Amino acid sequence: MDTAAGQSDYLTDAVTRLERAVANIGAMRLKPWRMTLSGYAALKILERQPNLSLAQLSRRCFVKPQTMTRIVAELERRGWVDRSPHPESERAMSLTLTAAGRTSLTEMAAEVDKIESTLGDMLEPGQFPELVATLRRCAVAVETEIKDARRAGRD
Repeated sequence: MDTAAGQSDYLTDAVTRLERAVANIGAMRLKPWRMTLSGYAALKILERQPNLSLAQLSRRCFVKPQTMTRIVAELERRGWVDRSPHPESERAMSLTLTAAGRTSLTEMAAEVDKIESTLGDMLEPGQFPELVATLRRCAVAVETEIKDARRAGRD
């Protein structure tokens, strides 16, 4: 599926290229805080949903629990996240943002918003929500296929 210009027109190629570009610009924009988009996403999720467990947060950030353990340890070291006993589980810890975490998140949000603006500038008015919804549906479809394949492999 090559175009006349010699570039592949596979959707997976375009998505992979965009993901890498966004990760790179995210790293550049968040460099003053020595933060990745994954760390930023964890803070953003905890802002909206405090008291998540590490496992819950890793699922919402689409990273492995081991990766989230490293991210949260760094956020905790910086004083941006606190751990306390989880209200629903004796074994789990509850994660919440600190005041310093909220302040840093607000500062970082201005930089992340610039990425959103760059992406939004490529779309016609009104297309942004439609594209986001379409990409989310695609992600759910692929995630469902992964779950089904794993389930079939265990049988």
